[in-house]
Amino acid sequence: MRQKLTEFMRGRYGVDMLNKFLMNFTIAMAIIATVVSLMTGNQYLFILWLIPLVLSYYRMLSRNINRRYQENQKYLLIYNKVRNKVRAIKNRIVDFPKYKYLKCPNCGATMRVPRRKGKITVTCPKCSHRFDAKS
Repeated sequence: MRQKLTEFMRGRYGVDMLNKFLMNFTIAMAIIATVVSLMTGNQYLFILWLIPLVLSYYRMLSRNINRRYQENQKYLLIYNKVRNKVRAIKNRIVDFPKYKYLKCPNCGATMRVPRRKGKITVTCPKCSHRFDAKS
């Protein structure tokens, strides 16, 4: 049985990060659509979760590997931007008691300085611009 599945999947794209996201999105949509359809009495609303499920299986079983790879790369670009923004916000929240974040007036780079040091002169590590700031 395993050999037949391996033979069937040979030359097909398989599972990637975008497919994993689509599967998780499908589960969330199924739960939400089921609850809403139970509350409203609309029997056809719960079918909405089938769209990401069908798309996920289409991508997984596709033989156009180059196209699916390009789709995944676009998804990963967006995913990494969002992940980096969330990490930056988390770091600012965790560092709030000890550090203050400043922006360089010259280049706009963000830097971290210790709090409660009074007025200090800061040198931007990116452009070497010096400026005064309160910490």
